[in-house]
Amino acid sequence: MLLIAGGVGITPMRALFETLPGGPGEITLLYRAGAEEHLVLRSELEAIAAERQAGLHYLLGSSDTAYDPLAPQALLALVPDLAEHDVYLCGPPGMAEATQSALLRAGVLAGRIHSECFSF
Repeated sequence: MLLIAGGVGITPMRALFETLPGGPGEITLLYRAGAEEHLVLRSELEAIAAERQAGLHYLLGSSDTAYDPLAPQALLALVPDLAEHDVYLCGPPGMAEATQSALLRAGVLAGRIHSECFSF
């Protein structure tokens, strides 16, 4: 199971990260934010990851940089067997659309991608 959150999309992903069934190493959370100071729920996420022996990666940086941490090759570097995962995605519309496209290009079947967008 792979969870991908952007910005405040971490709120529903935090609940899933804690409650989805899965054993050690079966759940990974990727949390995209512009900078470290924008991370919310960090201590909770780290405690959940430690307790569940789950993966947790912070993908930090401006969205206008040359390196995209949510590009297909970057996702595959973090999750080599990505195509075998169900993916839950929540973030702002632009991030969610770009990430969904990247997941498809990385080999994840459309039926395995579950996406929720939000906007202010």
